[in-house]
Amino acid sequence: MRLLLLFFLLLSSLKASQLDEQLHFTLTNSPYKLSSIKSEQKRIVALYKKNNYLPLWIGHAKNLDILKNALQDPYFNYKYKDFHQSEIEQYLYLLHNNMNLNEHSKELSQLDIALTKAYIELVAFIVKSDINWKEVQVKLIRMKDEKDITANWEMVHKSLPSTSKLFSAITHQTINDFLYSITPLRKQHKELINSLQFYRNIGKIKRVKYAKDLKFGDSYPYISDIKKRLIITGDLINHSNTNELFDNELKQALYTYKNRFKLEQNGLIDKILVYYLNKPMHHLVEKIIVNLDKLKVFPNKFPKEYIRVNIPDFTMNYFRNQQSILEMRAVVGRPERPTPLFSSYMTYLELNPNWNIPENLVRRDLIVALQEHPNYLEEHNIHVFYGWKKKGEMKNFKPEMLFPYADKDKGHIPYRFVQYPGDDNALGRVKFMFPNKYSVYLHDTDNKTLFQYRYRVYSSGCMRLEKPFELLEVLKSRISSRNLNKIDKYRDTLKNKVINFTKKLPVHTTYFTVYKKDGLTYFRKDIYEYDKFIQESQNREFSAF
Repeated sequence: MRLLLLFFLLLSSLKASQLDEQLHFTLTNSPYKLSSIKSEQKRIVALYKKNNYLPLWIGHAKNLDILKNALQDPYFNYKYKDFHQSEIEQYLYLLHNNMNLNEHSKELSQLDIALTKAYIELVAFIVKSDINWKEVQVKLIRMKDEKDITANWEMVHKSLPSTSKLFSAITHQTINDFLYSITPLRKQHKELINSLQFYRNIGKIKRVKYAKDLKFGDSYPYISDIKKRLIITGDLINHSNTNELFDNELKQALYTYKNRFKLEQNGLIDKILVYYLNKPMHHLVEKIIVNLDKLKVFPNKFPKEYIRVNIPDFTMNYFRNQQSILEMRAVVGRPERPTPLFSSYMTYLELNPNWNIPENLVRRDLIVALQEHPNYLEEHNIHVFYGWKKKGEMKNFKPEMLFPYADKDKGHIPYRFVQYPGDDNALGRVKFMFPNKYSVYLHDTDNKTLFQYRYRVYSSGCMRLEKPFELLEVLKSRISSRNLNKIDKYRDTLKNKVINFTKKLPVHTTYFTVYKKDGLTYFRKDIYEYDKFIQESQNREFSAF
């Protein structure tokens, strides 16, 4: 690095030379030499045009040093991509051993261009990563044909920063600040980078050999190996506790570890625990990297106040100023009926809601239920209407009238099925509405037992909440005093009531399978296989365009 800095300090003292002429000629007469991609050629030329076709890096030692460090900084280049660094090092070696600079103006111009390309591509990587997101979307669409699964993910595709912004960072020598500013979801990004460095530093580990299941109070030789592993992973705080006793410290460490990997909290050292402890670190590293990539297709930042349902974690959080003020368990869409990933605004809630059963669920579920139990409608307080516009209830409906529509080719189902409010209503006693084209929302449920399970994938896309009335309490600040007085009144009845908000609230559904909490890294199962699709869609030959 000192040699490099000395070299560029020498160049900074030079006046305009053959380098300027060579660079100007290449940029204006041979742009095809800059890149095989025309859009990239134009971007390179446009950046040099801002500088009157003069070198951007040679003769500017501070900027070169900043760029060099940024290219090697895992905060930005977390995949250690080359970004022309090999080419840059070759030119530097050649020029250092042949210091007659005017005789090597061609090499100098190529070096400056290589540095510019590295800068442009690093910026593109920070904004978009090296994932072909269109290919990921194609994989999601194919699920419909291959598995009859409708998977929706409204990715936020970001534009690359303008040439003016790239040039401004160079002229003001604020490249680092600029790179930080374009990093999506910076707090989450930094946390994941810290996790990535932690697991990379662990490296290869010695396998723990399973002997037998053990419980609290047991003593056995391989407990020492378990403790040593949990010290490495940060779950066992007392680094001097490596004895062979299943003690309180190990009990707490196991609880923490199992919580981080969503394993069954059975209080045991068993085969499943040892299997997870023996997972190669590079698998966890890859999982963290995929989640860093995912940050690129979510908003650059979340609002000051919002609701987020993280699907693989089966939790809902109400955030205010980046802190969760309310967290609860959620039930999400099962793999064959995944909850869509999107953003919207919650605008009202509904007490004692009616459930208008969607046509796809009538076809998939209700027809089957009626074939097995002809009295299903009466038993579940479901009423039938002809069409979606008429208010009059059908009095002569018979299940056999619906059965032909099990065949999709029969077209639109002409009947509307509505489950009236009640303790057995699938939506429970309250639902929270954020209008969207997927007809999904947050709601209470009549089946509270589902929240005891670790993997809560039981819905058809909507998100059921463990403590919906605690959420209602937090939302009261968005409800007028006039409507607040009506809440208790309607809660004690089965009458339907819509309560509008005075201020809408952003809602985001996300798919983060790795996240940081209380200094520890949590890993979640790829329940919809979206992580797998992302890994399969990496561009091996990275291009900014």
